[in-house]
Amino acid sequence: MGSKLPHATALPGPVSPGCYDRAVRQLLFVVAGCLVGCLAGCPKAGGEYVQSDRRAGDVDRGETNGRRFDFVSNKPEQDEWQIRITGSSMWVSYAHEENADKLGAFNLTDKETRKLWKLIDALDVPSRKVGKKDEDEGYVSIRLKEPGENSGGDDATSHHIYISRASEDRDLLALARYLQDLTEKYKRERPNF
Repeated sequence: MGSKLPHATALPGPVSPGCYDRAVRQLLFVVAGCLVGCLAGCPKAGGEYVQSDRRAGDVDRGETNGRRFDFVSNKPEQDEWQIRITGSSMWVSYAHEENADKLGAFNLTDKETRKLWKLIDALDVPSRKVGKKDEDEGYVSIRLKEPGENSGGDDATSHHIYISRASEDRDLLALARYLQDLTEKYKRERPNF
């Protein structure tokens, strides 16, 4: 038998009509079996996404069940520096009126971390009076979160105080200077608290 196509030749001998279909089906079953086996053997992606009660548009400064310290300097000119310390991580942001510059996070060395937490502990936030916001001079808002016995953090203790920018509190000034030094070292910006 000849081919109807000009440059093609017919296959020699008779071809069984069901032979091709059976071979394709067997090949598809093998491929499908391999895919199912591969997918079943692969572990699922790790980690879990936890929903927060934070409003959309708020800045994620990093939530943790460990010890955390927030330092927010509010000036009467509507300047605001926010610094959050979580373990050995430091997050920095600056805002003026409606404009914000999120400088971001960076990790501290072990030596810097020890010194910073020593300065934070020297403030002795839990034993201080709450204080009040000094709208004329500006103020520093300080929040210290200590983890509770639960690893879930449900029984964490949080202390929040306000100190006037006009204060001559040596512990506060030492901490503020060190926060300025760290921010300048890692972000090349020196906060003007």
